[in-house]
Amino acid sequence: MLTRGERRWGGRRRRRGARVAPAPRLRRAAPGPTEETTAPALEIRGLTKRFGHLHILRGVDLSVRHDEVVALIGENGTGKSTLVKCVARALEPDDGEILVGGAPLGVTAAEVHQQGVAVAWQDLSLCDNLDVTANLFLGQEPTLLLDEATRRQRAVAVLSQLGVSIDDFGRPVRALSGGQRQSVALARAMLGGRRVLILDEPTAALDRNSARAVQDLIRRHRASRIAILLVSHDLEAVCELADRVIVLRGGVVSADVATTEVRPDDLAALMSGIRADSTARRQLRRLHTLVDQLSEVEPSRTLPLIVSAMVAALEQERVAIHLIDDHVDGGVPVLRRSAAVGLPAAVLAGDEVVPVGAGGGIIGAAAELGEVVVTEDLRAADGHEAALAAGLRSAWAAPIVGSTGVLGTVSGFGTAPGQPAADQMELVSLYSSHAAAAIERERLLEQVTSRNRTLETLGGILEILAGPDASAGGLDLALDALRRGLGASSTVLFEEVEDGELVERGHRSDVAGPARREQEAAARWCLRTGIVVGSPVPSVAAVGIDLQDRRAALVARWPDGVSVGRGAVELLADASRSIRLAIERAALDAAREEATALRRANALQREFLSRLSHELRTPLTAIHGYADTLRQPDVQWDEASTRRFLDSIARESARLGRLVSHLLDASALETGLLRFDHAWCDVALVVEAAVACVPVAPPTVIDVHCDPGLPAVRADHDRLQQVLVNLIDNAVHHNPPGTKVRIEVSPLWAGDGDADDAADGDGRTGEDRVRIGVIDDGAGIPADLVERAFEPRVRGVDAAGDGVGLGLAIAKGIVEAHRGRLELRSGPGGTAAIMTLAVDPGVQSVTEE
Repeated sequence: MLTRGERRWGGRRRRRGARVAPAPRLRRAAPGPTEETTAPALEIRGLTKRFGHLHILRGVDLSVRHDEVVALIGENGTGKSTLVKCVARALEPDDGEILVGGAPLGVTAAEVHQQGVAVAWQDLSLCDNLDVTANLFLGQEPTLLLDEATRRQRAVAVLSQLGVSIDDFGRPVRALSGGQRQSVALARAMLGGRRVLILDEPTAALDRNSARAVQDLIRRHRASRIAILLVSHDLEAVCELADRVIVLRGGVVSADVATTEVRPDDLAALMSGIRADSTARRQLRRLHTLVDQLSEVEPSRTLPLIVSAMVAALEQERVAIHLIDDHVDGGVPVLRRSAAVGLPAAVLAGDEVVPVGAGGGIIGAAAELGEVVVTEDLRAADGHEAALAAGLRSAWAAPIVGSTGVLGTVSGFGTAPGQPAADQMELVSLYSSHAAAAIERERLLEQVTSRNRTLETLGGILEILAGPDASAGGLDLALDALRRGLGASSTVLFEEVEDGELVERGHRSDVAGPARREQEAAARWCLRTGIVVGSPVPSVAAVGIDLQDRRAALVARWPDGVSVGRGAVELLADASRSIRLAIERAALDAAREEATALRRANALQREFLSRLSHELRTPLTAIHGYADTLRQPDVQWDEASTRRFLDSIARESARLGRLVSHLLDASALETGLLRFDHAWCDVALVVEAAVACVPVAPPTVIDVHCDPGLPAVRADHDRLQQVLVNLIDNAVHHNPPGTKVRIEVSPLWAGDGDADDAADGDGRTGEDRVRIGVIDDGAGIPADLVERAFEPRVRGVDAAGDGVGLGLAIAKGIVEAHRGRLELRSGPGGTAAIMTLAVDPGVQSVTEE
């Protein structure tokens, strides 16, 4: 129910389709300020002509530029022909001046002709007793000394351009038809080099085909930089050919307009003295301009552009647009002001948000009814105190109707009581349709953009979670991608454990402090009630995740004051499903890895027991045999034999100890359980300790050379000594007695890699290293064993008697765990074991456990 003083506009509201006039054809624009700035081809200043007491021309000013067609129009008796005769010097003007290319026009017809000015007269001005060829070249005989046959050929060519066919060029022109005589006069004017061409009704006596040929010829002459002054009553041809139109009325120039701005009916109105720039035409031009701008402007700027155009069209400075907002608490739609022009601050403060319906005044009523609502006198209605205080006396509101219904309203205020004019309301309806299209276009773009952002975010999350690191750093990366996609300040994943406690599984945030407690409160509330938006903390949304044996909550928080949109909640829900799949996948991968580890442990255990039983049988058998021999009661052994048996038992026991140690170390390396105690070690002392552990019988000699500038190395002292003991022991006991063993230790500084290192492909020339070489001059390793020397259980390359072939494999594993390299080089001159270690390998790169 509308209040007193408010009513619907015009009862039943009619819908009209806007009929848009066709856009004018593209024309060649007049020269701009950057184009040629020479003097006009023809310029008339203050031209005046009287015949007795009759004043025909009254200070006429006009100009025609090069390559321009200017039409001169006017009713009969306005002085058009008089102006043309003054230019052709058929009449002498009383006052004013005429310039051609900036120079004064000659005073005789011959001088005018020499300056390149030609006129095609309305009354033809032909010599009836002369033939066609003679009339064409009449007055040009001194300059065209051609024989009769050549002149006849040129005459035929010129008339052919006009589409005129004359059978006998020797007949007098009095025997020709009116159209043929007109063509001859035009051909004479256009013949030769012209700068200015004046055509007085050139197509008045021609048929349609001939007139079209003349128009084509005019266009070609304009393209040749000839200035053309066209005098014509054919307004359609004027709009088609001319660049500008000059209207003569009462002997003065009453209008000078571009043909891109007028139409034939406008020119007829100007000739009659009627102003062409009517309200309707201005509105049409505004609409044409608005449509052109809307096709080029960004969607986000279309609505302000339409409001500005509407203000100019209505000539009303106080206009506002409200759009319906459905995304509010409680689901009750309201109208929010989107744009306003010229409204007082008090009015703006009161109508920022208005309800849909009678409670929202005329704005809410127009949105509810879908019709125009008018308040003729604000003093007769309630709730307009702010508008009355600002001097406003009337108001109206019209709905903005789109394809899905009412999208909003456009409203305006007036300073006087009364109804708005009918044409104004028609304009409001027209501009409202443009506003509806702009709103729907912008919303569609927002939806597409939001969906694309959602798809990109989900694609990034799935790509991260589907990667090999999904259960570790991948979850944090996925939460960070979700935070960016939501435009949120933080995203957190909470998991519920025993006793209802929440554990933070992953977190990506730009804030800290109380924000986490707010998110935890939202997560608890979500686990009890479901999806939560804005409760118990504003700008927070949470979505529950049901896992196999527990529950979790995905929480997002936005900066204070930012409302949570529906699209953000949908994206959060989609991301929660992806994260749930990733968590379940991680649990499945963990179970599969655990099963794989158990199977591997069982296999290693079986292999270890098999190796142990096989490799330990030989030393155990020897020990048992020597012990049983010594225990025989019926045999008395001398001291030397007893000593020899005991030495054998001790040797086999040591061998048994090495086998057990190697087997344990190999298993620890294979399972990744070999521990290292990193500390800064003096390499020279490690080498000295390793040499002391290897017994050497003369004449075998171990020679040690350590560079005095060796840096300390961060490594496990005992493990490094174990490697050196194995390498030195192999060099001593796998070669004949008397073999010389040389140990060389030298530093390799960053960037100083030598040729050997480059050939070996070390590649780590950006860090300091230490190289240790154990070199002997013995028989060398067989060629078929060099490539397989570091494979486990390869016999013949370890210390004598070990048999199982694990020493070098263990040594290589220890060196690589220190991020180093161990290699063998063997040849006729002996064998070299080269170990290269980084000075500081870094904790991350070493197997800790």
